[in-house]
Parts: sequence; C-alpha cells; structure tokens
Amino acid sequence: MRKHSPSLFALATLLISAVAFACSHGKPSPSAAESAAAQKQSDAAAQQKADAAKAAADQQAADEMRAAKAKLAAEVAALPPAPALPPAPAYLGEVEVPKDNPLTAEKVALGQQLFFDKRLSKDQSMSCESCHHPAQAFTSGNALDTKVGGKSNVRNAPAMLNLGYHANGYYWDGRKPTLEAVTQAAWSGQLGADPAAVPALLNANPTYRALFERAFGEGATAQNIPMALASFLRALRSGDSAWDKHEGGDKKAVSKEARAGFKLFTEKGCALCHAPPLYSDTQFHNVGIGWDAEKKAFADHGRMDATKDPADDGKFKTPSLRDAALTAPYFHDGSVKTLDEAIEKMAAGGVANPGLDAKLHAVKLSKKERAEIAAFLESLSGSIALAAAPSLP
Repeated sequence: MRKHSPSLFALATLLISAVAFACSHGKPSPSAAESAAAQKQSDAAAQQKADAAKAAADQQAADEMRAAKAKLAAEVAALPPAPALPPAPAYLGEVEVPKDNPLTAEKVALGQQLFFDKRLSKDQSMSCESCHHPAQAFTSGNALDTKVGGKSNVRNAPAMLNLGYHANGYYWDGRKPTLEAVTQAAWSGQLGADPAAVPALLNANPTYRALFERAFGEGATAQNIPMALASFLRALRSGDSAWDKHEGGDKKAVSKEARAGFKLFTEKGCALCHAPPLYSDTQFHNVGIGWDAEKKAFADHGRMDATKDPADDGKFKTPSLRDAALTAPYFHDGSVKTLDEAIEKMAAGGVANPGLDAKLHAVKLSKKERAEIAAFLESLSGSIALAAAPSLP
C-alpha cells in the first residue's frame, strides 16, 4: 500500500481547516442600526413593564389612602359631640383668643383629655394634672413639686383657673407671653416630653387620631398639642362664687363676717393689687418673700430673671385671690402654709427690703378682723368649669 508523505497530509489538513473557517464566518453580521433598534425595543419593553408596575403601585397606594380617609372620616363621625363651651363667668366676660388658635368646643374637649393623660410625658409617669389638681383649684397642695426625672421645681405650682384673663405674661415671673408658650414649655420641661415621640404615640390611638382630626383637621403634632392644652386652659374658668352672687343682689349669699371682711379688704389697701373682678392687677410686685436679710439678696430674683432689669429684682406676679382658700400653700415659694398666715404676713407690710413695693404698708388687724378677711376670701371660691376628670382614649 502506498504511503502519503507527511507534507501532503499537512497541506490537506490546512486546506480543510481553511474551508471550515470560511464556512463558519460566511454569514453576514448584523449592522449597528439593527443592534440599536433591537436594544431600543428591549428598553421600551422594560420601561413599559416598569411603568405598569408603578401605575399599579400608585393605584394601590391611592386606594389605600382613600380607604384610610374613609375609615378616619367614619371614626370622626362616630365620636360623641364635644360638650358645649362653658359660659363666661359673671363679671369676668369673655377671654381674648389668638387668631391663630380660635377657641372651639372640639379643641377644649381634646385639651382636657390631654391635660389628664400621662402619655404626654417622657416616661408616661406624669400628666399636667399631677401638679394641678381640680379639688385644689388646679394647684398641687405642695410647696414645690418635682419634674419627670425627679428634679425639683424652684417655684410653687400656680392655680390654672381664669388664666385667659391674665395679661403681661405667664408664670410667676411673666416670662412666657401666651398660653401656647406656657403649655409648650411645661410639656417639654415639666413633663420632659419628646415632641416627636408623643404625637406618634397619640396618632397610633384611633380615638386620639380622630379627635385631633376633628379639632385641627390633622393628626397630633408638636404644634397642635400645646394649642389644644392652651384652649382647655382658656375655658378653665371659675365664677359664680358666693361673693359674685352677693354682688348680683343675693343678700343671703354671704355671711355678715364676709361682708365686713370685704370692707376691711378695701379700706386696708388690699384691693390696690388684688383688684376685682379678677382680684389681681396682673402686675409684678416686690413684697419681700424670699429676702435674705443677712445676705441682702433674694433667694429667687423673680421678674428680673425674665427682664434682666435690676429694678425687677424680687418682683412676682400678683396671684388672683379667686379660689385662694383652696390653693395653700401660698406665695411663689410655697413658704406660707395657711390663709391666715398669708393675711398676717401681708398685713405686716410684707418683708422689708430695699425694693419693697410702695403700695405696701403695715396695718393693724385684730384676730377677729383677720378672720373677717379670710371669710371674704373664702366667699371668692367659685364653681369651676371642666373640673371633672374626663375618660381617656
């Protein structure tokens, strides 16, 4: 048998490979335009799919929102009507209301619930009512109270009644100009609240969510919680006292002792600062409480803390004497335990110090006369609107 030479075999292999390569690359490759068109078609299909998914998600979100609004509207409609606003007490008239927070029955009812609710505080251990008890004319009965966390306040908790009639600022030193500013400060300070966390907690409660929607057209916020509390305080009024009835013509409303006490109250100059009908001039006076004769300084500088004016050193706002029989202990530091002691201290002309108010001077009062003035002050205890603790959501 005849053998092929190696060179011929290699040549044949090379020719076969060349033919195979030529056959495998003989098909024309797609043009750039065709590739671009295919990619565009693929991208369009992907975009169409994404648009359809987004439209479905948007539709679902819209449906869920409509359902949530319908549910909320039903919950608002199911709320019992807010109690009517209590009428203005005789002789006091209507309170002045800011334009950005109109007084409504719905806000007042909501604010009353918030006032009693410990969920407003940082650790849910304290409410506004913890220092302002209805039975004590919305004071605490303590000389000083503690804040959330245990730190002590430096001033006595004042009565919350008839605050809407006050002027010249709030707190003992008048440092806050509005009730909204007062409730904001007390909420974040006394109650230690986180203004972001508390609204979320309240909005998680369907009833509270509905109450805020009815009162403000929105859920609970860091802004409208103090507004609701301020609305409640404007409606928290005391009037129709025995003395009011006496002044209205009821000759049997007060005792002979109380009538004699009023005469003394006027003649001895008490009404110069405790002017009717609020029985406060809402001004700031230095009566010497807290003066340290050895240090020749006040333990608490009062109004000066707010104004930085040395002329205001030791001045504090004149408290209203309406319901004063219920608000012991007395003065900004709670240092006087009884009404009789307070009368005696003021009859003595206060506590001598360089800035003592010129309206103060010592007057002589017998034990009987002090009792008569006390009887008059007791006749100023009135009927307190909105004193009952509400049911909470």
